[in-house]
Amino acid sequence: MTEFEIATLAFQEATLAFQKSTLAIQESTLAVRETGLWIAAAPVAVGLIQAGIVWYGILAMQRAGDRRAQEQDQRHTEAMTALRELITRTAPAGR
Repeated sequence: MTEFEIATLAFQEATLAFQKSTLAIQESTLAVRETGLWIAAAPVAVGLIQAGIVWYGILAMQRAGDRRAQEQDQRHTEAMTALRELITRTAPAGR
């Protein structure tokens, strides 16, 4: 092997080492970017979870309000029925 070939081989090995280090830097940069994306996505996920909890709470309050309205309507109907019966029983015979 001549001196030129040895020098060329050494240069190619140095270039390969440089490319490997550049690749390692690019891979670490990519990993940092991916981590950054996950970190950026975390508040979005938390916001979606909070929105779901609020939606569930509103839905539960609506259902409870509907139940109370039905119970109140039922009690009102029962009270009016009892009042009609009372009026019918206690009304004077001439009317």
